[in-house]
Amino acid sequence: MIQDSQHSFMKGKCHLTNLVAFYNRVTPSVDTGRATDVIYLDFYEVFDMVTHNFLLSKSEKHTFDRWTIQWTRNWLDAYIQKVVVDDSTSGWRSVIRGVPQRSILGPVQFSIFITDIDSGIKYTFSKCADDTKMSGVADTPEGWNAIQRDLDKVKKWVCVNLTRFNNAKCKVLHLIQPWYQQRLGEEQIEGSPTEQH
Repeated sequence: MIQDSQHSFMKGKCHLTNLVAFYNRVTPSVDTGRATDVIYLDFYEVFDMVTHNFLLSKSEKHTFDRWTIQWTRNWLDAYIQKVVVDDSTSGWRSVIRGVPQRSILGPVQFSIFITDIDSGIKYTFSKCADDTKMSGVADTPEGWNAIQRDLDKVKKWVCVNLTRFNNAKCKVLHLIQPWYQQRLGEEQIEGSPTEQH
């Protein structure tokens, strides 16, 4: 159920396997002199942005049995919080977003939530927790447009799933000569002179 592009929270996969798999896909284009863009996408507090209803809906689509879904719903519903400022205290409220990051299930739930982000993506796509990167050959107008279509699909996924990018940290690394400026929605992605992790 979790895409091969996910390299964290998976047995036998880690940041190193992410890097090796990604660059094994990118290197042949660069070695033949083709302009290639690597786009680094940074989510804004994505673990805290996971909407519980969306997570449960995606779990149902992956054919978890109803007992597992109900147990997950009960587990998520148990999270409550209140706010204390000086001598004032709010009432207890249910937490409807976010996956617990210090639990065993939090990373699994996050992986289920994000697994479909690369559905329909044409070019190389790789996820390592919330660090996401994609790459494609950008030496023709068709290549530029295909990369932009993939970015538009990712941006649409972000909007539909009520998360957002940290645009200040999203960068593009132009391998060989840059030909085209990529965008996330209406904002251009700033160039990066070096690889990011």
